[in-house]
Amino acid sequence: MQKKNELFTTMPVGKAVAKLAVPTVISKIVVILYSLADTFFVGQIGDPNQLAALSITFPIFTLLTAVANLFGIGANSVIARSLGKNDQITAKKASSFGFWACIGVTAVPAVILGVFMKPILTFFKADDFTFSFSARYLLWVFVIGGIPTVASLMLGHLVRAVGKTKEAGIGLSLGGIMNIILDPIFIFEKGDALLGGAITMPFGFGMDVSGAAFATMISNIISMLYFFFILLKIRRSTVLTVNPGYFSLEKKVAFDTCAVGIPAAISVLLVSVSIAVLNGLLLGHEGGNILSAAYGVTSKCGTIALHISIGIAQGVMPLIGFNYGAKNYRRVHQVCSLSFKILWVFSVIFLIIVQLFPTFIAGIFTPHEETIRVAAAFMRCWSWCVIGMSLFNMYNSVFQAVGKWKTSLLLAVLRLGVIFNVLAFSMDAIWGVTGLMWVQAVTDTVSFIIAAILYARFKRSIIKESKEDAAEPVTPTANRVVAISREFGSGGRTIGKAVADALGIPCYDSELIEKIAVETGFAKEYVEKFGEYAVSDSLYDNALAGRTYDGQSDADKLWLAQKDVITRLAKEGSCVIVGRCADFILRDIADCLSVFIHASDEKRAERIVSVYGQREEAPAKRLHDKDKKRRAYYELYTGTSWGETDNYAVCLDSGVLGTEKCVEIIKDLY
Repeated sequence: MQKKNELFTTMPVGKAVAKLAVPTVISKIVVILYSLADTFFVGQIGDPNQLAALSITFPIFTLLTAVANLFGIGANSVIARSLGKNDQITAKKASSFGFWACIGVTAVPAVILGVFMKPILTFFKADDFTFSFSARYLLWVFVIGGIPTVASLMLGHLVRAVGKTKEAGIGLSLGGIMNIILDPIFIFEKGDALLGGAITMPFGFGMDVSGAAFATMISNIISMLYFFFILLKIRRSTVLTVNPGYFSLEKKVAFDTCAVGIPAAISVLLVSVSIAVLNGLLLGHEGGNILSAAYGVTSKCGTIALHISIGIAQGVMPLIGFNYGAKNYRRVHQVCSLSFKILWVFSVIFLIIVQLFPTFIAGIFTPHEETIRVAAAFMRCWSWCVIGMSLFNMYNSVFQAVGKWKTSLLLAVLRLGVIFNVLAFSMDAIWGVTGLMWVQAVTDTVSFIIAAILYARFKRSIIKESKEDAAEPVTPTANRVVAISREFGSGGRTIGKAVADALGIPCYDSELIEKIAVETGFAKEYVEKFGEYAVSDSLYDNALAGRTYDGQSDADKLWLAQKDVITRLAKEGSCVIVGRCADFILRDIADCLSVFIHASDEKRAERIVSVYGQREEAPAKRLHDKDKKRRAYYELYTGTSWGETDNYAVCLDSGVLGTEKCVEIIKDLY
C-alpha cells in the first residue's frame, strides 16, 4: 500500500517548507505592492517635498496598524480559545469588545490629530515646504479615514478567527488592489505623463499627495464594507458579532484580549518610533527634505526584503511549532536549518542586486535627479542590513513558534527600541548623514548576533531535553482493528456500528469524541466539528489558522490528543474506529483493515435528507462542503490524499452494494 509522508511529521522537509512558505511569501508580495503604491505614484510627481511628507506621516499612520493588532490579534486568540471550550458567549463578547474598543481607541488620536495637527507635525520635523502636504495626507488617512482603516483590519482578524481565512485574505487584498487602481486617478491630472512618458493619464483629479491619501481612505472603506457583507452572510453560522450589546469589560474578555495583543502592538509601535527618529534626524541636516525623500524611497525598497523574509519565517512557524509541541526536535532543527539557508541565499542575492543597481531602483520611484542620487547612496549603505534583518526575523519567528514570546518580545524591543535609537543618535553625532545611512545595517547586524546567541542556548536546551526525555518507540499491537473512512452521507458510521455488533467488538465513534473531549478539555461539540473537518478547504489557510504564541492551533492540539486516544484504544483491544484518520494513525501500530465507504452524489443526497432532514442548504452543496473539509483535514495532518484507493485495503460503494452487503464483506475480510 503506497503511503505518502505526513506534512508536519515525516514529509520531506524541503517539500513541507515549500508548501507552507511559498503561499505566505505570495501573500506578502500583495502587501508589498500595496505598501509601495503611494510612494511609487507620489514619486512620479517629481517633488521631493511630497515624498518627504510621506516619510514624515508614515510613523503616525502606522499607529492605526498598532491599534488593529492590539485588539484584532488579541480578540482572535480569545475567540479561538472560547470556541475550543464551546463558550460561544465569551467568543461573542470578545468579538464585540475587540471591534468597538478598536474604534473607540482610534477616535481619540484622530480627534487629537485634527485639533493639534500643526504642533504634532512640527514635532515630527515638518517644515514650510512639507507641512501642507503632510497635513492634507493625514487629514484623509487618519482624521477622516482612520476608523475605516482600523475597522477593515480588525474585521479581517475577526473573520480569520473563525476559520474564514480565505475571506480575510480577499478583503485585505481588495483594499490593496483598489489603492493601486485609485492612486493614479486621484493623484494626477488628465494628460499627465507617467513612467517617463510611457503612460498618459486619460483622466484624473490632480490632488497630488492628497490624492494618495484619499485613494487609501476609499480603498479601506471598500475593504470594510466587504467585511461587513461577510459578517452579514455568516451571521447565523458563526459567533462573530459587532452588536454593542455584547460589549464587555470583564477580565476574561478585555484583559485576555489586551494581554495577547499588546506584544503585537508594541512591535508595530517600535517600527513607527524608529522611522520617526531616523527621519527626524535626517530632516535636521542641510537638505533635510531631500534626505527624507531619499530615506522614504530606501525604506520602500527595504519593504521588499522585509516582507519576503518575514513571509518565509512566518510560513514555517506552524511546522516548527507543531514539531516542537510533539517533541520532534530533530525535525525542528531540520526545518530551521533549511530556512536559514534559504534566507542566506535570498538576502545575499538581494544585497548584490541593490549594490549593483541602486540608481536604477531609486529611479523607479522618482524622476527627481537629486533624490535619486541621495537615495542610491542611502541604499548602498542600508542594504547591508538585509542579511542580519532576514536572519533576525527567522530567529524571532522560531522563538514565537515554540512559545518563547518573552524572548521574542525582548529581541524586538532591544532591536528597535534600544539598539537602533542609541546608534542613531550616536552615529549622527559622530558621522552625520553618512552615519545615519549606516544605522539600520549596524543595528540589524548587532541584533542578529544577539539573537543567534539566544538561539544557540535554546538549541542546546532542546538537545539536552531530547536526550533526557526521548520518546520510547511505539510498540505495535497484534489487535485487529477496522478503520472506516467515508464520504459524508455514504453510511460509513452505520456500517461501522453494524460491523462491530457482528464481530462482537466495540465501535468508537461518538464514544471516541467523548474520550477526546475529556482528555483535552475541549467541548464535545468542538471535538466533533474540528476533529475531522478542517476550518478551510485550503491547505495554506489551515496551516496558519488560529496559531498562538506556542506555534500550535487548537486544531493541532486536538489532532495530537486524538492520535494518542486512537493509539491507546487500538492497544487495549480489537475494535472498529470510524473516521478521524484512524487508518493512517494505526498503519504501523495495529493489524489494521482500512476501509473507504463511498457512494454517488444522488444516493448520498437521498440518505442525508432521510437521516438528517431537509436543511436550508442544498443537499449537493452540503455533501461537497463536508467532503472538501474532510479531505483538507486529512491532507493537512497526514500528507496523504483522502479517498485515494492506494491508501485503503478495500473501497466499497454503499450506494450500489447496500449497507448490509458492505457489512458482510468487511466481516468476511476481518
